[in-house]
Amino acid sequence: MDPEWREQFFTVINHFRKLEAALMAECDIQINEMVVLYSIAGTCCREYPCMNLNVPKIQERLCISKPAVSYILNSLEKKNYITREIDPRDRRKVSISVTAEGKAVAEKSMGKYEELWSEILERFGEENMKKLVGLLQELDTCTETE
Repeated sequence: MDPEWREQFFTVINHFRKLEAALMAECDIQINEMVVLYSIAGTCCREYPCMNLNVPKIQERLCISKPAVSYILNSLEKKNYITREIDPRDRRKVSISVTAEGKAVAEKSMGKYEELWSEILERFGEENMKKLVGLLQELDTCTETE
């Protein structure tokens, strides 16, 4: 294969980081943090904190390890976006709740994400995006390790 293709591939992949940079510039949150925070904020209701944050689902969705999820939760807690407490009903579990600040950031970051997504779809086209997502999913399966 032409080495120039390889260089172009890595350059293009690196440019996808622009999306995260745009998100961080406005919301001070990384994409992985946004996904986890939104998972928490989207599932919490007013009366009860999130008792059962599904770490395996987050791991699967982000393709990251359990320690990486813990790292993200620590980061969100340091930013005062979530709180963690021992579940009074079951001391083996940790209750994770979104703070008012965290909920505001989740809403703002998802708004920015939706804005970026709409702009990309408008410029690139829905059919092209469907093809690209399919190709990227195939590429992802090629890079999976067993």
